[in-house]
Amino acid sequence: MRIWLIPKRKTRTISERHANGLVDQTSYMPGKQVIVVFLSLQLAVLISFLEQTIVSTALPNISAAFNAGRSSSFVAAAYLLMQCAMQPVWGRLSDIFGRKYTLITCLVIFTIASLACALAQSMLQLIVFRGAQGFGGGGLMNLVMIIISDIVSLKERGNYQAITEVTIIVGNGVGPVIGGVMAERLSWRWCFWINLPIAGVSIAIIAVFLPLKKVRGSMLEKLKQIDYGGALLTIAATVLLILPLNWGGTSFPWASGPVIGCLVGGLVGFAVFFLWEWKIARIPVVPPSIFTFRTVSTVAVATFLSGATVLVQLFYLPQLFQVVRGDSAIRSGILIIPQLVTSTLFVGISGLIVSRTGEYKPSICVGYAMWAIGLALISTLDDKSSTARIVGYQLFSGAGQGQTLQTSLVAVQAAVPRSEMSVVTSTRLFLRAMGGTIFTVVSATIINTILRSRLSARGFAESTISTIIDDPTSIWASASVTGTASLDGLDPARKEQIISAYVAGFQTLFRVLVALIGFDFVITLLLVERHSLQKDDEAALKERGKAWVERRKAKRRGGRLHKVDAQAKVDAQAAPGDSAEEEDKVDKQKQHGHDEVRGQQAV
Repeated sequence: MRIWLIPKRKTRTISERHANGLVDQTSYMPGKQVIVVFLSLQLAVLISFLEQTIVSTALPNISAAFNAGRSSSFVAAAYLLMQCAMQPVWGRLSDIFGRKYTLITCLVIFTIASLACALAQSMLQLIVFRGAQGFGGGGLMNLVMIIISDIVSLKERGNYQAITEVTIIVGNGVGPVIGGVMAERLSWRWCFWINLPIAGVSIAIIAVFLPLKKVRGSMLEKLKQIDYGGALLTIAATVLLILPLNWGGTSFPWASGPVIGCLVGGLVGFAVFFLWEWKIARIPVVPPSIFTFRTVSTVAVATFLSGATVLVQLFYLPQLFQVVRGDSAIRSGILIIPQLVTSTLFVGISGLIVSRTGEYKPSICVGYAMWAIGLALISTLDDKSSTARIVGYQLFSGAGQGQTLQTSLVAVQAAVPRSEMSVVTSTRLFLRAMGGTIFTVVSATIINTILRSRLSARGFAESTISTIIDDPTSIWASASVTGTASLDGLDPARKEQIISAYVAGFQTLFRVLVALIGFDFVITLLLVERHSLQKDDEAALKERGKAWVERRKAKRRGGRLHKVDAQAKVDAQAAPGDSAEEEDKVDKQKQHGHDEVRGQQAV
């Protein structure tokens, strides 16, 4: 027999556990396997970000259905609040329990909560169930990005993360369109019914086609590794910080006890959280040490502000079109498609540039500069602006936005060791969601404060102002054929004053966004460092991933040659993701397998 048929086992040079004792789940795969895994993840990303914005154009209908316009911002904020609070938690849980099972758990929670939202009978119920949606949705995007970093090398990652960002943009971009169609043609409840078939298909595909390895170990061992204190503190601090931003100026005055008390409690909660992570937690949810990397801390600030800007644009541009121009929900959703188109295009272009050149900083800086200019142009829009201006300004803004989204993720992943890759990924997404959550609420406060101030100065009754805030589009819906309005005897001149006040509110809001993105440009230009996208161990990891795929194929074939099957069983014991405690057992089984094959050869 030819002994060379038995491949010589190479000595493993890559540690399968990180310094914190968690299993290294890195498992680079050949191109075909990556594509199968990657495509199976995109549905999860789609429904997560579709749900962020699908209610934006349906909010007036939801407010009217429950007669609760002042609470309508909670419908959006509840989802975003829990989504961002859970992102670092789900990321760390996936380190402990494995990516695949954690992702499926998130999808199941999201699906059940979507059903509950569709059946809600009051605004309070809807807000609570939206929070439950965000609880599950918080892990979807986070885990997809982490899985991509597990299966693709850093230099090649730009292309795949670019496609994922395109899925995000599509989800966020078509959300308002779908929400408008559902609200006008069917019912706002269909904004939630639509999730059920998509999530069901996603769960089935991921369960079958996501071939990630299990994290070995007993359930008790895994439960002991969870940072319970850190998880509870980050959720509590996030909730305490976001709630008063929703209450201020609507449910309670800004200077009231509940608002100030919760804001202080949230800030103290985050201080205690970081102290806990620094001094007490054995495996922290967010290790403070990652912020000692200058690029990570810079991108963290920039991501918080850019995440705020992305979501505010997607939420408040459609509302500007409906309230100021009188556009329908469907048309207002269609009018933000130009931003979606250029963002998608430039996400792909920047991903290709990073993959081919290994340089990410130029795309980030140019992108922030163009984005700031585009926002400055958008801040000049009013009720007399032409559709051409609206489209052109969004095209320019989207081109800048698209260059910053996935390149900033590559920057932070390149700046840290592999052991911190999942942590910086989940932390960046947490800050992105936190920025969006806070500023969607702050934005409503800016607009409503300016509206209330201007209308009060023009002698509008407080009851009329409250009615307008509760249902802004009523100034158009109530207009009669004669040109007068039935809203408290409102005449055309008073209607123009309301529209003028709203224009001032929206323009002020977008000038604030210009300042945020302008600040991002300055700090990334000055502080983001260049790091190599080629890690020393990537060649060995690719070989290990390729060998693992081959073993899976051999196992599926059923072992036509017994000697190959025996060798495959031996090698399978050393698959990436095995626990370090099994090393001695693996070596003995490996030797036994070799002896078995030699015995067959002797015969």
